[in-house]
Amino acid sequence: MVAPVADKVILPLDTGNTGKKIRTQTRVVGADTVHEHFFIPISKDSITGVYRAHSGILTIPSAAHNGTTTGHLWFQNPTTGTRIARLRRLAETVQVISGAIDLTAPRQLYSLFTFTGAASGATLTPAKRDSNDAAPTCDIRTAVTGMTPTLGGTFRHCGIPAINATLASATIQVNLIPIVSEPHITEADAAVIIRPGQGIILWSADASTTANRRLFSDWTWEEFEP
Repeated sequence: MVAPVADKVILPLDTGNTGKKIRTQTRVVGADTVHEHFFIPISKDSITGVYRAHSGILTIPSAAHNGTTTGHLWFQNPTTGTRIARLRRLAETVQVISGAIDLTAPRQLYSLFTFTGAASGATLTPAKRDSNDAAPTCDIRTAVTGMTPTLGGTFRHCGIPAINATLASATIQVNLIPIVSEPHITEADAAVIIRPGQGIILWSADASTTANRRLFSDWTWEEFEP
């Protein structure tokens, strides 16, 4: 097979041309000034802001949550919202705060839900990526008050270790980065999308013998105009 040979295309003079223009950058190669194509990765969406929120201390309960009336946190896009949210990152830290023996390993699930009503529970205060970003439309509620949710599918879990003497005061860090499983799927395309009237709940799906473990959850999401 013949090796490729570097070449160039000579364009018409810049003046007097009324057709579409192609953005390029110039570089001197030998005796010629050539035009090189370059690519600037941009989102096809009109992103209005990127936001991060921290859960504070979440105690793993002895009784399992049901995912609708009981849970840890409710991330919600109001039914009256005009933007779409894209979940970018989740990070969890699990901490054992007692040496009591508890051989259960209760799952902490991130599940989708739809809802009616208007959320009125207390909210977490998010941090903006940029102070010029618009105020977020979505928020994370610490109570389900005002919403009537219908639980959907689960897309993520955080495992809670059992307690024994060697795990007293242990801390375990778990991180989630969206997994891109196919070469043609971008990270943005792989992320979870939350539209108005939809949300994500973090809840404890299994019963535990004691309430001696804690969970900290960090969220990052962006919002964009549809």
